[in-house]
Amino acid sequence: MKVNNLSHSILSKLCKVRNLSSSSKGNENPLTPRASFIVDTILDLRIYEGLNLDVFNDINSDILKYVNIELSINIGAENSVIYVAHHDVNNINSDNCQDNSASVSNLLALAKHFNDNKPTDKNVHIVFTDCEEFGGLGAKQLSKRIVEGAFGNVDYIVNLELTANGTNYWNDSKNFGNDSLLLDKLNSIDTFTNVRTPFNDSVVFRSCGFDSVCIGSLTDRDLEQVLGRGYCQTWALCHKPNDKVENANAKDMNKFVELLIELI
Repeated sequence: MKVNNLSHSILSKLCKVRNLSSSSKGNENPLTPRASFIVDTILDLRIYEGLNLDVFNDINSDILKYVNIELSINIGAENSVIYVAHHDVNNINSDNCQDNSASVSNLLALAKHFNDNKPTDKNVHIVFTDCEEFGGLGAKQLSKRIVEGAFGNVDYIVNLELTANGTNYWNDSKNFGNDSLLLDKLNSIDTFTNVRTPFNDSVVFRSCGFDSVCIGSLTDRDLEQVLGRGYCQTWALCHKPNDKVENANAKDMNKFVELLIELI
């Protein structure tokens, strides 16, 4: 299934949006500029059904809040798949292209695809989580919602990080030793490099007993560096001012969205 350059087009706009503060503390108005952009883009894409704003409190405050943005495409199936990308930022003075604007943009493009081409096997839920950068509070809130049954029977949770460029794919399976239906599915579709990563939302999901893998993409140069030393120059851009939209590649983002479509 071919996709157009929608994700890169969204990314070029999202990278211009600046939050007023990092997610280290919640906000009196949880709809930050970036969160508002996501909601507005969903409406602009004419995805009117299944949108829910899950507002929750900071664990230390009744005033400060966060928001997970949930988008559900239900076909009445018994089982579901959840795709996740965090929308919060660590550095408000950065485009945050790799971390995690590109992944948000890819999921918005994915939502448009599934809205226009309904999946046939599973319900699809796309969630943009808050406060990944400071403890994964959005992932904890989403896990609570899953346990409560808000998303039906969830087969697995696909978590996106660092997906702006490259067609060499990685997964964070070196972070865990469990059997994983999702990991098997990924390996049946394409070749993935197993890596160890810093904290991400999948760590929270797995701690709550859910099958979740964090995935991303690498350029040829990045892959060589990761294989050689376990890290790469692109990952080092995270939280830095030079994590810029110019580093993204539209064709690579298209291919990544196509990969996500195959996971249903």
